[in-house]
Amino acid sequence: AVLELHLARPELQFLRLHHIPAWRCNSGATKIGGRFIRFGAVGMADILAVRSVTQHVTSTGSVLADLAKPIGQLVCIEVKSASGRLTAPQAAFLEAVTKAGGKAFCARSVDDVRRELGLA
Repeated sequence: AVLELHLARPELQFLRLHHIPAWRCNSGATKIGGRFIRFGAVGMADILAVRSVTQHVTSTGSVLADLAKPIGQLVCIEVKSASGRLTAPQAAFLEAVTKAGGKAFCARSVDDVRRELGLA
């Protein structure tokens, strides 16, 4: 909704404070010069980010060691007002990201982002 366009600002600032690269993503469609142009994927989340997570890998051989290997994880956040509801395409997008190993959720506040990402 139009009112939700500016809701992502506090969440983006919070992610940046925690050194998590994040971008506001607009999706939709418009007509320019008689051509219909779609941008973004249908249902794409409002915020795309990448956070560093640790993957534990056990090496095999003469010496066994538990190695911590940092990897990037896609984070997708759909920002909604207190009364906003996910559309079916938005819910499907979040589910697809989660099934692929990313972290995807709906946030109504910075507190939701903090809780979902386990940040202080």
